[in-house]
Amino acid sequence: MSQVVSIRVPEYYKEACAAFQNEIDLADQGATNRTVGRKFMIFYDESSCEIRCEGDFPDSVFSALLKVKDRFGGKLFHEGEEWNEKEDELVNKAKPLEKIWIMLAITFFPVTMIYVLLRLIVWVPYKFWKATK
Repeated sequence: MSQVVSIRVPEYYKEACAAFQNEIDLADQGATNRTVGRKFMIFYDESSCEIRCEGDFPDSVFSALLKVKDRFGGKLFHEGEEWNEKEDELVNKAKPLEKIWIMLAITFFPVTMIYVLLRLIVWVPYKFWKATK
């Protein structure tokens, strides 16, 4: 799945780039076969002090971005929007009642659509035929 993740480190950009490259080298030594078949690019933008990864990158690249962000105090962006870890945790921790409503909606929406279509295709013409008979 293609995605864009970036970090902005305005204060220590050069050091962050070097640390990111070191983290990727360390990650690639332990898992050389995991990146096979994945297409991704890494961009270093000095004008905005940003390290951006685009494409289908492995988890080791994402963890390297997180380590560099934590070490140098940057901001993490996912698809151009700032990503807050606390908000992501809140979204992922749905209450049991919310999960039940979601499952019911997934189950009964198609059933409702089938009922509406059958009523429209079968019942309405039958009533029209019966009224004109």
